[in-house]
Amino acid sequence: MNRLARSLVSVVVGVFVFLGVTVAVTEGLTAYVWPSLMIGVPAGVVAGVAAVPLVFFRLAARAERRNTGQVSERTRRNLSVTAAAITGFVGGSGLTLAVAMTQAVGLATAILVAALPAGVLTAAVVGLVVARRHRRSARASTSPPTEFE
Repeated sequence: MNRLARSLVSVVVGVFVFLGVTVAVTEGLTAYVWPSLMIGVPAGVVAGVAAVPLVFFRLAARAERRNTGQVSERTRRNLSVTAAAITGFVGGSGLTLAVAMTQAVGLATAILVAALPAGVLTAAVVGLVVARRHRRSARASTSPPTEFE
């Protein structure tokens, strides 16, 4: 599968993830939040945007494994950094949302003012940590062995 086809498939999957998460969150919160679409759309956007690079790098890894029998270090790094950043975003924003909801603020305010910025910051930090670990391990595996006498 060439790069254009992977990109198109990733965008289509992202759109379907957006639609699915938007409908699920909107329907799930209908009894508790009015208008629940106000929460469903941002959740769907975040999930859809996160799905695009994750699917793209997964398809790239699959194509490399099929063609060469192994996945390149660059693709492996891209996939793991993307997955770690998404996990960091979910964890950081979820924890911040839980803490913010203990205060006297509305759900939309807690999401926009506290959870979203905290999730982005956490995703960036976790992504950088994983990228540096990959860089260190790649550097260690390519350096010549040292001999001790």
